[in-house]
Amino acid sequence: MEQKILEIAQRTNAVLKQYMAIQNELFKPSLRKMIRLPGIYKPIDYSGNCQKLEEIISELECIKTSIRDISPDNKTEDGNFLILQRAYITGMLKAVVCVKEIAEKLYQRSTGHKDYTQKDYKEDIEVFKKAELEFLEIGLKLNEMIYKK
Repeated sequence: MEQKILEIAQRTNAVLKQYMAIQNELFKPSLRKMIRLPGIYKPIDYSGNCQKLEEIISELECIKTSIRDISPDNKTEDGNFLILQRAYITGMLKAVVCVKEIAEKLYQRSTGHKDYTQKDYKEDIEVFKKAELEFLEIGLKLNEMIYKK
């Protein structure tokens, strides 16, 4: 695998790790979410997470541009990898945007705007799960390509 292609894969993996950390902070069940005791458990920083998600979106767009600049050819193994990588990044972007929208709505709710109901939240989570499943399926195909080499 060419150095440029390896670098793109590593950048994507680094962004994925950042994204998963934010996702865990927002959605993973924990005591601090169940028991809200000021001073003992700090609240979730929705605003900070939205900013981090915006940075992730920007980085994913940069990675997509890097792939586009290489002009992958579907006649080569590396080209097929990059084409699949671009699809993966596009799918991840959809999921990140969903999470960012949810985080923004949760932030608004945490500041007193009660318009975002539990029903709305569940609907948004379903949309997010579909988007995430799409890019995770592509990720499995990418892993197969990597481990076949």
